[in-house]
Amino acid sequence: MTIIPEHHSFKVAPQDAGERVDIFLTRCLPDSSRAQVQRAAQAGGVRIEGVPVKVSHRVEAGETVEIDLIRPDDPGAVPEPEDIALDIVHCDDSIIVVNKPPGMVVHPAIGHRSGTLVNALLGCDAFAGGRLAPSDRPGIVHRLDKDTSGLIIVARTELAHRRLADQLKERSLRRVYWAVIWGHLRAEMAAFEGAIGRSSSDRKRMAVTPSGRAAKTSAQVLERFALASLLEVSLETGRTHQIRVHLSHAGHPLVGDAVYGGGDSHLKGIDPALRLLGRRMVEQIGRPALHARELALIHPITGDALEFRVDPPRDFLGLVDLCRDSDRSDQAHLVRSRK
Repeated sequence: MTIIPEHHSFKVAPQDAGERVDIFLTRCLPDSSRAQVQRAAQAGGVRIEGVPVKVSHRVEAGETVEIDLIRPDDPGAVPEPEDIALDIVHCDDSIIVVNKPPGMVVHPAIGHRSGTLVNALLGCDAFAGGRLAPSDRPGIVHRLDKDTSGLIIVARTELAHRRLADQLKERSLRRVYWAVIWGHLRAEMAAFEGAIGRSSSDRKRMAVTPSGRAAKTSAQVLERFALASLLEVSLETGRTHQIRVHLSHAGHPLVGDAVYGGGDSHLKGIDPALRLLGRRMVEQIGRPALHARELALIHPITGDALEFRVDPPRDFLGLVDLCRDSDRSDQAHLVRSRK
């Protein structure tokens, strides 16, 4: 069975010059291990300016480094099709747009070999007939975290996949999220530009770090509540956990995001009079309050401009309603106390 490699291309920044190519690529691909990168190099899948190189090669500023990466660790381990219902927003001969539920992992990984979006796609009638060979990431163009809900686009052909990947790289594939954060931003609009890389204290977490890759996130306040704010967030880059990391670094983690300080640990810093509300908010969402609401792109074959939008699921809307109801209750109490 033929498995289509996952292709990536990176430009070497001046600060990365002199680094071994396998270390450079491992840092650029936080979901990959150094062993996977080295196996790709041994198979001739790591190239600089189109020429295969060994893992010991030292990169130079301005070079373009390419890698054809095969996942998972066992190249023959192709996920099984599974009968899992999907909320398909759009489907044609080239692409499928799915409204992913919270709690669903996008692609197989250690500990998540079944029940993923990939398993569901392989078992989906809408995906059948596409011209992508089975793999552990058939047609996946970008990712959403397990607990993030919302829109994700999947390619049905190699040509569509390549062109969508180019749009993602060129930042012409627009992704807009809704997020509920603790506290309030100082202004109605904000931009965050801290470089993101692996945390030096916990390899499972990402962090704003000088050694990371450039990242930019834009946010606009849609609504303010007593303890939280509803934001519209746009990605200008696509780093792992980017929105969660940038907002946490700014002191406003997502409500329910235990990994980045927005879970129960955040309640300790809340006014005791509002702590019960805060706990109800965390329990209501039970995950990071993040939803991929809008997706805009150019169709990879027809060239048509496409836009998709889906409302958040019940847990997210329930959190927003809880915040609103609490504010209304406080206002009513204030009016009664003044009479």
